[in-house]
Amino acid sequence: MKTKPTRKSARTQAGRPYDSTERPQKSTENAGSSSVAAQSQTKSNPPHPPSTFGNEPVLSRNICIRKVRKDYPGVEPRNDFELVRLCERRFHGSPAEIYAELDKQLACNAKIFGYDVVIGLSTKLLDTYVEPTGIKPDDPCPDPKFVFVRPVPGSKYSIRLFPGSVSAAEYCMDFVESATGKPVNSPFQFELWGIPNLEAPWLSIPMCSQLRSIENAHGIKQKDIRPGEEKVILRDGQTCVLKRPFRFTVPIRQFPKPKVPKVENQDVVDLPKFIDM
Repeated sequence: MKTKPTRKSARTQAGRPYDSTERPQKSTENAGSSSVAAQSQTKSNPPHPPSTFGNEPVLSRNICIRKVRKDYPGVEPRNDFELVRLCERRFHGSPAEIYAELDKQLACNAKIFGYDVVIGLSTKLLDTYVEPTGIKPDDPCPDPKFVFVRPVPGSKYSIRLFPGSVSAAEYCMDFVESATGKPVNSPFQFELWGIPNLEAPWLSIPMCSQLRSIENAHGIKQKDIRPGEEKVILRDGQTCVLKRPFRFTVPIRQFPKPKVPKVENQDVVDLPKFIDM
């Protein structure tokens, strides 16, 4: 008769630094490090395909590691639960205070669901591929082909267009200082409107609509938006007017046309491509 190994209590496991040796791994590569950043390089993770900025799915783990390093200098997630939680909500205080709060949350969740389940679900989430929208390009940008900066007349600022999810045909816009390229939040009073585009009528109903930043749309007050993080989500091919006045149309990303084999003895139905209204 098989017996189950004795499990340590959730309180004991959550109250001390994470030990990567307790997490089942297919590889012992980087076993000397307990940080999530080091674990992300092990063979236990799914293969990481080459990524083109804004046009390929990326590993959720890589996005989360980048965000945590940016938002929490000096804090290194000790397990996958901590990596997810640091990206889900905002923590305040010193690294020691943040670790203490994370330990409490892990202990609480582990008591309800079990330690292995909590860590396993976090790992599953981090090991999925996503098409993020709203992540601003690094400086220098790894793939500037898809990033466009254009000056706003009569100001020291420019608009910047950078890609989001390609399958959702999402592009993003923010403001940057023309001289430095540094992103800024709403540097002046303006209105941004989406207007009908006759060449892409499927993007909107035939009327004008005012556009807001994603932060404002989620109820974040202007004063509470982190410096340089504000952005507006647009669509490929969408035409916009920045009331100064200033008009632009978002580029449309096109995939290479596949080669369609010629089919012999095929009847082609005669239908018009466009219909004048």
